[in-house]
Amino acid sequence: MINIRKSFSTKLSVALLILAIPIFVISIGVLFTQSRKMIRNEAIGHASSVLNAAMQQLNRHLLTIETATNAYQWQVEQTFTPDSLLYFANRIVSLNPHIDGCSISAQPDMFPKYGRYFSAYSVRKADSVSTVIEEPYDYFNKVWYKTPHQQNGACWVAYYDEVDSLQLTLDGMLASYCKPLYNADSAFVGVISTDLSLLQLSHKMAELSPYPHSYFILIDEGGRYLVHPDSTLLFKQTIFGSDDTRQQADLIVLGYEMTRGKQGNMMANIAGADCIVCYQPLSGTSWSLAIVCPDSDVMAGYHRLRILSDRCCSLVCWSSFCSAIVSWPLPFVRCTSCSINPKVLQLATWM
Repeated sequence: MINIRKSFSTKLSVALLILAIPIFVISIGVLFTQSRKMIRNEAIGHASSVLNAAMQQLNRHLLTIETATNAYQWQVEQTFTPDSLLYFANRIVSLNPHIDGCSISAQPDMFPKYGRYFSAYSVRKADSVSTVIEEPYDYFNKVWYKTPHQQNGACWVAYYDEVDSLQLTLDGMLASYCKPLYNADSAFVGVISTDLSLLQLSHKMAELSPYPHSYFILIDEGGRYLVHPDSTLLFKQTIFGSDDTRQQADLIVLGYEMTRGKQGNMMANIAGADCIVCYQPLSGTSWSLAIVCPDSDVMAGYHRLRILSDRCCSLVCWSSFCSAIVSWPLPFVRCTSCSINPKVLQLATWM
């Protein structure tokens, strides 16, 4: 029988190596767990900053429209004639690049020469502004006319305008700042409505997206989509409109938070994908803006690093296992040949 023994230092090294493997793996796991939390918290902060920037841009557009409308209101009321309505509608749009259209509409039969209806409308087309008298249609029941009249004050409304007598390029999706007009006797005479194209606004906001597949959504007080990358949902479906309430439970919770005017962030599963959502109300309106960042975009770098780390850990563990197998003491080596050279046997015994 031949007993081949290894030194004590070799045995100790192998034992320490085997002990170090689980410690190394656990340490890597804890490191990646903490890194995941830090990356997600940093992403939430980044998304919130982008949302604030988009909110400032949107507020700037709305404030410009409100200021221009308020500045010309008293002049329109003092000189309420067909020619003056056409002039001021054109001037409001021409002098304000953030304004896409303006209509000044009179009460029924205000100008008998033009019949029952009279509405002056200006619209921006590329670098020019076109102003016309709109074709007769019943605009008195439109939300942009009826709402300020009933509320007796200024308001923001969003609507899909199917009436397009000017063949507008606004695609009908409009946000309008509307104010009632009164004569010297405080009698209601019409409405001035200044328009912002929601489609063009969504294109401008998309340029601020921090991640490749992130996007903005804007909803009104009823949860209707005013801005969304899927144009088929605009004005036709609410954030609560999913048939599968279980699958879209997070989206419904988000909708309630936004329609109640709250501000915050949450993790939500939207269309089967985990997302970080930051949201806040839009001041001066009943609308709410949110930015949706897919977790796959936010954690893309983390996932690549984790795959690389997993491969390295596997390689280290496999190498350590192989080293342990090779270095572990073999207790006995049985001689199967009876004709062993005595010198070789003597040498093996000496070792």
